[in-house]
Amino acid sequence: MLDRSFEILQAIAARGELGASIETLSAETQLSRATLYRLLKAMKSYGFVRLPRLRGHYFLGYELLTLGAQAGNTGGLREHARPALMRLSEAFQDSFFLFVQDGYYALCLEIQEGRNPTKSFVHCVGSRVLSGVGQGSLALLSNMPAAKRNEILNHNAPRLLREYGIAVARLREAVTDVRRQGYTCGLSDKILPLYTGVAVPIRGTEGTAMGALSSALLTSRLTEPYQSRLVAAMQREADGIATRLSLQRERAVAQGGHRANLAKRNGAGLTSG
Repeated sequence: MLDRSFEILQAIAARGELGASIETLSAETQLSRATLYRLLKAMKSYGFVRLPRLRGHYFLGYELLTLGAQAGNTGGLREHARPALMRLSEAFQDSFFLFVQDGYYALCLEIQEGRNPTKSFVHCVGSRVLSGVGQGSLALLSNMPAAKRNEILNHNAPRLLREYGIAVARLREAVTDVRRQGYTCGLSDKILPLYTGVAVPIRGTEGTAMGALSSALLTSRLTEPYQSRLVAAMQREADGIATRLSLQRERAVAQGGHRANLAKRNGAGLTSG
């Protein structure tokens, strides 16, 4: 039932602002109308889908937006990154992104679009990019345990070569470069060959990447002086985000310890009484 419900949500999402009719959902999911109506009724009661009119097309429900916002801000990463992206976009007039690892993909949690025209692999918050494609995903790959990175690259290798013209051997070399220099411009691909950018990891205390800040711009604009300024500014913002997140966790741990001590003292007081 869970698999079927997820298929329905994906089919509705694929229709975007047009919504999906019962006929469309039946064709996409191969489910009977009776099964569809039963599952849609249940999902509608939880707010996962909505039907604006008595009869018509189904749309994703607003409860998904609430859950997505909560999931996207786990640990406060998105909250702390948003003003950083705004500062970068205002300073450079380019588009900036926040990525996190999501299985075999890099997931975009936040976007701040600049005035300069550009193209990227993501078009909205929630878009996913196959790991290995683009500078954001490469920054994430370069700052994760080797075993996990190898699993992802081995899994994605056929698609990377077939769809993007990116060989895994090139990616492994690029990972070494990123780990040495601390940033990446990604690898050229056959989908967006005229565009590039810069990405830097947001490193946690263990050295692994909690996320990555990425930018997108025309390759012709990424001169050496511009790249140096861009990398320095993005690295400052990434370090600032990491510091704020670390302080936030320390406060949370201290508050948790304080509450535990209070509970212990209160419990002792009740026992002695």
